[in-house]
Amino acid sequence: MNDDKTLAARVVALQSMKTEELRKLWKELYGKDAPELDLRILRQRLSNRIQELALGGLSEKSSDRLKQASKKSGHKPKAQNSRLVKPPLGTVITKEYNGEIHEVIVTPQGFEYRGEMYKSLTRIATMITGSSWSGPLFFGLKSKSKGGEHGQA
Repeated sequence: MNDDKTLAARVVALQSMKTEELRKLWKELYGKDAPELDLRILRQRLSNRIQELALGGLSEKSSDRLKQASKKSGHKPKAQNSRLVKPPLGTVITKEYNGEIHEVIVTPQGFEYRGEMYKSLTRIATMITGSSWSGPLFFGLKSKSKGGEHGQA
């Protein structure tokens, strides 16, 4: 990335970058291929990484405090063999549907949507669409299966 740009300019530039450019930048900044993420999340994580490299990351003490807080929150990632791992706490999942933007926040209790708490993304996806949908598929957290499903349960 161009070092003569200000930190803010580098972060803002992410918004106009195409997917391939973002993936290339990920490889440069993380030293590995980018995971399959929604573009918004990919941009957020790249923004965090750019700032971390420029300003420094969390201190070891802060990192330890976050780990302790996570343990106390009761948030448990799904088992390794599970097809879906719950996104990290605080993640904002965004989906545009029928011209409207829907935002869901990952919390220790589940998922917050429009001020209400839900235990599953599927319930939220069903409310938004008015039909039965796989929540993780609707929100782009997993890809369609090989069997030709359209995501409806």
